[in-house]
Amino acid sequence: MDETNEGARAARRNRHWTQIHGAAVALVLEKGLAATTVDAVAVAAGVSRRSFFNYFPTKEDAVLGTREPWLPEADWEDFVSSRLEVLPRTAKLLAAVLNTSTHAGEGFRRRREMVRAFPELRRRTHVHVQAAEQLVATALIERLKPHQAALLAHELPTDPGAQHALVLLAGTITRYAFTEDPEEFARDWPSAVARASAIFGSLLHPVSR
Repeated sequence: MDETNEGARAARRNRHWTQIHGAAVALVLEKGLAATTVDAVAVAAGVSRRSFFNYFPTKEDAVLGTREPWLPEADWEDFVSSRLEVLPRTAKLLAAVLNTSTHAGEGFRRRREMVRAFPELRRRTHVHVQAAEQLVATALIERLKPHQAALLAHELPTDPGAQHALVLLAGTITRYAFTEDPEEFARDWPSAVARASAIFGSLLHPVSR
């Protein structure tokens, strides 16, 4: 019975998410981004203003189909136990966090089309990137347990400035992986980030000839 109720709640949430996102896109295409309000989207979607904010933090997120990123526990544990070098390991973690800002099952093509049509939406994507980088940076400082820190001591910098630089480098790798082939990144981001990490690794540690 509980599983049935949980399934029904999940289906309802997905339906409401889709209704709000679809209404936001339709209104913005019809009236423009500036003229579209949260209240108008909520009315068009058949939900309350309060319900709107249960699904999307901003009007722009409703249009893009995005939400604020978060750090999945499984990806954090993978980071801690990974045998990758610290830079590609951090890039993979950052990409996983960024991936949480997009709704599962939603293609990225509509988002790209909306950003092309309304470039001001790009600011919201930058906010999510910065939030993801901050989540990873904070985790490196605050979430490593003593035994985990000991395992990573030979790789992970202890200086806050160096840790910040590590996250910025990881962000550069992730952005490179996306810009090189956005469709592949959307389809298989771990492979895309792994290839980008290998390219950056060859530049940072060139083989002597």
